[in-house]
Amino acid sequence: MLLLVGLGAGVWFVRRPPAGPLPPPDDPWPASGTATVYLCKENSALNSCGEDEATSAQRLTIERTLRGLPEVSAVRLKSRAEALEDFNASGMSDRLPWEVRETDMPESFAVNLTATGDFSRKVENMPGVSNIYVKGTSFWAGKTNVAVWLCPEKPVVKESRCVGRGAASASERTAVYRTLSALDGVGPIYLEDRGHAAKNVMWVIETHPPGTTKPLPYIPETFHLVLDAPDAVARVERAVGSLPGVYDVGEETSH
Repeated sequence: MLLLVGLGAGVWFVRRPPAGPLPPPDDPWPASGTATVYLCKENSALNSCGEDEATSAQRLTIERTLRGLPEVSAVRLKSRAEALEDFNASGMSDRLPWEVRETDMPESFAVNLTATGDFSRKVENMPGVSNIYVKGTSFWAGKTNVAVWLCPEKPVVKESRCVGRGAASASERTAVYRTLSALDGVGPIYLEDRGHAAKNVMWVIETHPPGTTKPLPYIPETFHLVLDAPDAVARVERAVGSLPGVYDVGEETSH
């Protein structure tokens, strides 16, 4: 909100902070995304591979095909070692009763897409390709730095502090917003309703068109905020991470 302030002969415009969080920007939904094209490995469980590993010739053909597609803006081969490193960093290895080794991981191509469209159809039946995973670019990529997820109606993670308590209340939401708005250097703070959040999640993980998704009980309202600092996530976590109604705090995805 802009206020006119007069002092002597001059008039200044003073911006008053909003009384509450902003709604999501009225921007078009991203069409871009990323894809992981997994290559066949020996003794694969997938029918598309049988027991054969992708050959060097197949790998080269796949790469050339990817680079020739108009919707592909970048292609990079991801090694088994890098795949294992990412797998361990995700925490998934801690949930398995056996040790996952480098030889268990497939090679893959990491692909940047200007449009997700029918990319999978063009590549999935190529010899040497086991499967493809396409993700849409988050609505919030490039807009905000930190996300604060509130308690959903039905949390998926059983050990979550939100289990058995229901969705965050209006008063809890207000308390979180006031704490966020008091942070030094904070910029715009947006509150994403459950409907918009569900559209974003289903677009990101399954590239479902935004207009086809309805609110889901396990997807919560979420604050998205601008705080351009190296320790932004840590600062927000310290400020609101333990407040009632907060599910989690994390870095906004960059793609």
